[in-house]
Amino acid sequence: MTTSSPASPFAGAVVARTRALRREFGTDGARVAAVDGVTVAFERGRLTAIVGPSGSGKSTLMHLLAGLDHPTSGDVELDGHALGELDERALAALRHERMGFVFQSFNLMPALTALQNIRLPEQLGARPRPHDREWEASLIDRLGLAGMLGRRPAELSGGQQQRVAIARALAHRPAVVFADEPTGNLDITTGRDVLQLLAELVRGSDCGVVMVTHDPTAASYADRVLSMRDGRVVRESERSSAADIAAAMLEDAVAR
Repeated sequence: MTTSSPASPFAGAVVARTRALRREFGTDGARVAAVDGVTVAFERGRLTAIVGPSGSGKSTLMHLLAGLDHPTSGDVELDGHALGELDERALAALRHERMGFVFQSFNLMPALTALQNIRLPEQLGARPRPHDREWEASLIDRLGLAGMLGRRPAELSGGQQQRVAIARALAHRPAVVFADEPTGNLDITTGRDVLQLLAELVRGSDCGVVMVTHDPTAASYADRVLSMRDGRVVRESERSSAADIAAAMLEDAVAR
């Protein structure tokens, strides 16, 4: 399923890019390139899906983009910052202030209410994040969370928990959100609702979303799909149907 919406006024503005990015693992006698010379850019106002089979390098690429791993060679730039020039403290500050994360397992704090979970990242890091009540209220309304802010995660469905996680990731207006298999623990219908909301929230904003998934249906909600094989981007397409993405993934797997 593909979705349509007006083009973002920010589309074309690059929020993250890599140049000849390479990440090797193993010893000198058996080095393997999980990411092999990738040069790619990610735009504001767009959801980009990175697809590929297990071991294709898609998760490693996302970790490099987020500064959670360090490249063997090549460069990563995020929101105008060259990650290779930052020490660990500066990287942590950049993640806190300019990145958001949505995980498959939700990663909500069980003892906190939904609202407390949404606001928790504001209190973490070297300095507090600014609190934007108007933006927070807009997120809560658009994600349908108004009636459940006082509930704890155990009192929410999986889809509701993931919506709280999305609100938490976007509440501080990050430059980029990294989503790692964000619907992997959701049923089909709920997963589609969550993806639709995530896609709508990013379009028209100055935030970019990078989503890693092995699911062609999830990828079909993206504005752009990058297919990886053996550490390389082997295919790039604009909005595509789940069937087209699945066929391309099968073709790439056979060619492997």
